[in-house]
Amino acid sequence: MRSRVIRQAVSTDSLFGVIAGWCKEGAGQKKYRLRLMSAFASRGGVGAVAPLLDVFLAQGNTLEVIVGVDRNGTDRGALRHLHALLHAYPAQCKVSVFTAPARGSIFHPKLYIYNGPKHLSAVIGSANLTGGGLGSNFESLIYYSACPRRSPPARHVEEIWSMFAKPTPPLRSKFLRPLDKHYLRTLLARLPENSRQEEKSETATFRELWRPLSSVHLPRSTAPKPRKTVPPNVSARNYLVTDVLRETRSTQMQVPIRVVEGFFGVGKREPLDLTLSIITNTGLSQPIHRPLVLSQGYRGERLMRRIEMPQIRRLQRPLAVVFVRLPGRDRFAFRLLPQRSPGYRRAAKLLARAGHQGRARRRFLFGRSNDTHWGKIKGLLTA
Repeated sequence: MRSRVIRQAVSTDSLFGVIAGWCKEGAGQKKYRLRLMSAFASRGGVGAVAPLLDVFLAQGNTLEVIVGVDRNGTDRGALRHLHALLHAYPAQCKVSVFTAPARGSIFHPKLYIYNGPKHLSAVIGSANLTGGGLGSNFESLIYYSACPRRSPPARHVEEIWSMFAKPTPPLRSKFLRPLDKHYLRTLLARLPENSRQEEKSETATFRELWRPLSSVHLPRSTAPKPRKTVPPNVSARNYLVTDVLRETRSTQMQVPIRVVEGFFGVGKREPLDLTLSIITNTGLSQPIHRPLVLSQGYRGERLMRRIEMPQIRRLQRPLAVVFVRLPGRDRFAFRLLPQRSPGYRRAAKLLARAGHQGRARRRFLFGRSNDTHWGKIKGLLTA
């Protein structure tokens, strides 16, 4: 176990750098956990860490976020980004909002926790989940690293987290609410568009925080990119909508050979490494490199291709997914349509009417962005 002071704004050391290190260490893992608790959050702060969170969650790790909204310290853009993470990683991400019960006191903690396989690391101090709190503000921050789970620092950190994540008297459970779409709509109606905690634009905050790390390779991905609010259907070349059925592997989606050749554009046995983003309401997630896996089945008798998609773990099947091919070499993006969503019902009707089925129950439809089905596909991309 080690502890040190983070000398933020005095040196290149920062809370953002620590979170970046955690996310890069956890890249490619499935059982790591990241927890962020902040009194206030800004569009720029959440947008800047979003590429790191995409990389951290790419193989199945989990994320929990608790933010406060007292005194309008959190802006609308931050909540939109956090809700987009929920949509992109429904089985891996949990976001809650804590509201203090009285005007005389506000929700004000700042705590950042990383759980590896054997140890816990944490930062505790004064920094909010804003651009300034992550990098440019003078803050009081102590970093505890590689703490055994039963060590006093680890126990104290868990106690603070549990105090707000599992409220007990005199706190009440109603003070903590999940950020579902209905609560999001309520909060957006009263919160400011821009936080008083931060005057910089989201783009400026992103550049400022990433500049000290620009020479550091981001694992399993391309160079870090901010969310782009331009809908991906504007630049899409081809589309694919297909069922995702219950597979023998819970996080892999089987891809019919006809789709491999017709949509992904490679031979049924040819290798393909693609960059894959998730389509969210705030733009495309950070691209992740994924192979189109070649499989012969358990008996080696049946040729199959698969894509690793940890986001579908524990989701009820069948569900649907829409892929689009983007400009550039082997660039794709997708949007999941959970079974009970309006988007799934529309996709199911389209597949029932126009999809190809073959011998299996799996239905699929692919085409170009200028054909007769494209209008309905564009609606699914924002469903």
